[in-house]
Amino acid sequence: MILRFLIAYKHFGLVNSLVGSRRIILLCILITLNGCFAGENIETIRPGILTVAVTSGAPTGEYDSQLWIRRYVERFSEEYNFIVSWVVVPFYESWLLASNDEVDLVATNVASFSDRVSAGATFSAPFLFERRALRIRPEDQDLYSHINDFIGKRVGVVSGMAAERDINSRAPDGVIVRTTDTFVKLYAEFDAGELDAIAEAEYYSLDGDVIPSHGDDVVLIDHHDLNPGQREESVFVVRDSSTKLIEAVNEFIARTRFPL
Repeated sequence: MILRFLIAYKHFGLVNSLVGSRRIILLCILITLNGCFAGENIETIRPGILTVAVTSGAPTGEYDSQLWIRRYVERFSEEYNFIVSWVVVPFYESWLLASNDEVDLVATNVASFSDRVSAGATFSAPFLFERRALRIRPEDQDLYSHINDFIGKRVGVVSGMAAERDINSRAPDGVIVRTTDTFVKLYAEFDAGELDAIAEAEYYSLDGDVIPSHGDDVVLIDHHDLNPGQREESVFVVRDSSTKLIEAVNEFIARTRFPL
């Protein structure tokens, strides 16, 4: 849109008549106006406010996918001059919140499964993809390499996530599967020695680079696709009644690499 402004100004001979600081001032004004106009064209539940569902209220860890997503949404909101209202929710069925008109945007790292589609909301373009994996302690590397090695052992998952689908379909009889509603609880149990492994993905940018999601306190094993040969892609879920929001989100994803 900024480019269209500049082309129009140049057509009328105004840009070429400006030099130095005047041209810089004009560019700054156009950039500001572009954001204002773009934000005004999007209708949200509350004017000027983007209501966003997340699973964590104040993520701080650099390895936390919710921190990456929050920064990404904040950048989008800054460009479109929205104030963000964060709504912290459990992950399970969070994808329904947009179609129920409770939020404008679901940013809980939803995989684009067909059974998560609901009337009244639309999946955005993907912004990352994942591969399934198990996270174990480094000292256990000689004990485990595959889900089949966990018979009689405890593997934790977050309820409703793709990891739960994966474990339920792949784990042999005898694997003890424990569910929680947040990663915070899951890792607390792991740190307390109550779990032998955590089922959580390895994360990738769309161009295939691994997004660092752990330190040297865990090792990832048993990498595989949830559905062999298919990328498991993460999307935002956008409320249809938030007019023009899906177009703005997709345009932002197309030009803004995730993570920032």
